[in-house]
Amino acid sequence: MLKVRGVQIVGERERHFRVEDDGRPAAQASLKLVSLYTRRLFAQNEIAGECRATAEGILVLELPDTDKTYFYDGIVFAALDAFNNPNKNPTITAPPLSDDDLSR
Repeated sequence: MLKVRGVQIVGERERHFRVEDDGRPAAQASLKLVSLYTRRLFAQNEIAGECRATAEGILVLELPDTDKTYFYDGIVFAALDAFNNPNKNPTITAPPLSDDDLSR
């Protein structure tokens, strides 16, 4: 289970989430999936922002010009929740539908 163990504010528009899995830095593959889920949530809510995984268990959140940083932090936590419990969050974790799927 992935857990946030700290958030570092870097400049005005960037946050670094230190994410652990069983007391160790989260694997980059896991964080890439969390960043994908975060970007899906941005798209579903029609808001700007970027999220990417880096080495050593760090998830980077790049914010647009906003004073509502708590909202963006919440999106990252929702993406982590979706990663930890994908069946609870199928609209976030489901693979994208292809055109063939939509025509059936």
